[in-house]
Amino acid sequence: MRFIIFFIFLASYAFGISVTDMRGKSVEIPQNLTKIATISDGFVEGVLTHLGEIDKVSAISSWSFKRDYKYIIKGKDKERQYAGLNTMKALHPWLNDLPCFNSPQGNIINYETLITSKPELIILRVGDCTVGGADKAALEKTLSILEATKIPLVVLYSPTYTKDLATMKDEMRIIGDIFSKSQKALALYDYITSIEKMVQDRVKNVVNKPNILYLGLSLALKKNGASAITYGLDTPESWVLENIVNAKNAFRQSGGSRVMLSAEQIYSLNPDVILLPTYNGYHPAFEIYESEGYSNLNQLKAIKEQRVYSLPWTPMNCSRRLEYPLEILIIAKAAYPQLFKDINIGEFALEFYKKLYNVDDDGAKMLRKTQLIDWTQQF
Repeated sequence: MRFIIFFIFLASYAFGISVTDMRGKSVEIPQNLTKIATISDGFVEGVLTHLGEIDKVSAISSWSFKRDYKYIIKGKDKERQYAGLNTMKALHPWLNDLPCFNSPQGNIINYETLITSKPELIILRVGDCTVGGADKAALEKTLSILEATKIPLVVLYSPTYTKDLATMKDEMRIIGDIFSKSQKALALYDYITSIEKMVQDRVKNVVNKPNILYLGLSLALKKNGASAITYGLDTPESWVLENIVNAKNAFRQSGGSRVMLSAEQIYSLNPDVILLPTYNGYHPAFEIYESEGYSNLNQLKAIKEQRVYSLPWTPMNCSRRLEYPLEILIIAKAAYPQLFKDINIGEFALEFYKKLYNVDDDGAKMLRKTQLIDWTQQF
């Protein structure tokens, strides 16, 4: 009965704005929105923060806005503790108190909780952890059920789904269109891509490209005979390495973003640089240098030469978010330290956060700490 009452409420609602989403579908949404449900792990919320509209979010689907992440990494004779947050939880702790219409594992939408929260609009980002998009039939089923609720639905396609970072421009513009702030949203895209262009300009004439290997660490993988996962040539991660940083993905095969590697395969790839992304937890360089679980890799050239770098903490790390240029800068400086010796990434990050989220010095330092990149003050 409560669903029927809710649908009657929706039918009587005055629609006022038409937005074309990335399906090419025209979506009629109410004017003066006050309640938005997001299916996103931080990108949509980040753009809403930049636009000054984050207070409209009334229901969430990402448990990363609710969790405090803590890790203890044991070395040979010492251990270190690390604590991080999704940047959106760090900036907006009140998100923790909103209804979350998803399973704690992050892969099953609770439609009853979604409907009960009575949103005026749903913004869905395909390619984030909740709705990945790799299974086309499952995606169509999800979209069909969401459409059946009669709640206006705006669909965005993330770079993980489109295999193209440039489509983030469309994502930002569409979110801007919802609030008649498309120019501000596009200016944000221009700022972010200006960092990409700066990196590309510095590395464009490089001849000797280093072999760089992403290693997603997980001791649980060892039960299956693997030491880590990596990213194939057909992933946004590889695209960043080869088309922005002008380096070489040491793994020369396709296969997506969860390719398991044994220690023998890692040695055969012989990387010059190793990158540790967020994967099944946070992984500092200390872990691969000191943990007994990875002692079988200590003869790798990258480890012997201390060229292992941890990427910013990004829980629910399924697709790129607004902070991804910091990742690009760390990769670029890891690959070509001499070309970026004038950039202190720790200081750069502070100015970056200020422009993204309109925070002051203390807010920017808090975000740098929460992304676990305070170490870049010496990088």
